[in-house]
Amino acid sequence: MKSTLEEQQAFITVVDCGSITAAAERLGITVSGVSRALNRLEQKLGTTLLRRTTRRLELTEEGETFLAHCRRILAAVEEAEEALLDRHDQPKGRLRVNAAPSFMQYVIVPVIGLASPHFSTGGAVTA
Repeated sequence: MKSTLEEQQAFITVVDCGSITAAAERLGITVSGVSRALNRLEQKLGTTLLRRTTRRLELTEEGETFLAHCRRILAAVEEAEEALLDRHDQPKGRLRVNAAPSFMQYVIVPVIGLASPHFSTGGAVTA
């Protein structure tokens, strides 16, 4: 069974926060939820990622290696999501404006000319 992104995120957040309690607060879930996610992750991987004591958490060698991979994986997922979201924010299609020739020449064309660099196609502006 493979680890989930949620389990990996919980692991990274615990390491970054330094405690399960702080990680739970940051993630907006219960302490037991974070603890269970870490336990599931360690069971799936068949290794201990964090040495836990009542006072502190310490990464094992395997934990350090896995942490580096998790960071790259989650960064790649975030980048992919942002790329798709950015595509949806781009205007697309043909803009058709009907107006008097002088209004087109002196008002509409200059405004469209200023806006055209924001369009992914960078289409030509004609009156």
